[in-house]
Amino acid sequence: MAKPTKCARCGRENDPALASCLDCGASLPGPAPSAATCAACGAALQPGFRFCGTCGRPVAPPASAPEPPGAKGTSPHLARPVPAPPRPARFRLVLRRGEGAAGATFPLSRDEAVCGRTGGDVRLADDPTVSPRHARFTQAGGGLQVEDLGSVNGTFLRLRAPRRLRVGDELRLGRQLLRLEPAPRPPRADERAGRAWGTRDAGCRFRLSQLLEGGGLGEVFPLRDGENGVGRDAGEVTFPADRWVSARHARIDVAGDAITVADLGSANGTFVKIAGRVDLAAGDELLVGGQLLRVEA
Repeated sequence: MAKPTKCARCGRENDPALASCLDCGASLPGPAPSAATCAACGAALQPGFRFCGTCGRPVAPPASAPEPPGAKGTSPHLARPVPAPPRPARFRLVLRRGEGAAGATFPLSRDEAVCGRTGGDVRLADDPTVSPRHARFTQAGGGLQVEDLGSVNGTFLRLRAPRRLRVGDELRLGRQLLRLEPAPRPPRADERAGRAWGTRDAGCRFRLSQLLEGGGLGEVFPLRDGENGVGRDAGEVTFPADRWVSARHARIDVAGDAITVADLGSANGTFVKIAGRVDLAAGDELLVGGQLLRVEA
């Protein structure tokens, strides 16, 4: 039913079809023009009504005007382009928990991503051994690289193939942190007596030094020429109290000045501290503080 027309002079509500008020005779405004008509009976539709006042048929909502290009998310006075969404991440880092279970996942959707305890895109807030800004991951040319940002405890890459070592390189295996050092040559008895003739006894030219928490030095293991086994139970370098070290964990080969380390299929891996930018591939694993991150594509 059409809405009554209220007289502006006396306030009486009149039938909308009347041209003048029944009480005071004042002229009444005509019905507001309507551009829309009922699809069923053809009657004019009142603006804002959801049903036809004549036949009661529901009125379809008016179609919204199309939005001009570039207007979404812009000022009505100045159209600005909508920022492009971030590109899909080619690589991601997956936090590995005990027994190989996966934890949090960090997609690398930008060209650079910082990993740290208090800042960056890869946040490891619960580990005090992670520096505030620990390492940086860089994507370029379809590849991924990592570099340490001067962290206190370093960033270590798990060995997937034998690797040459240099003096000063550090290894992580089990709970152990080891450093390759030159071994000081003890003087021979005849040298102590002041006689410098004859051949010199080369002995062991290199050693592994156990680095303790706080910077102290633990055991020192001389490395002889040839194979040097590293493990929990057997070998030249053993850690019987460390259950995270496999029985036969790794091997260090010494051939003159060439030193090579190889993992022997250990359960928890052998890690080498990185220096500079290092290329990464899907499947690589990194130790950042006490956290193990796996690269996936």
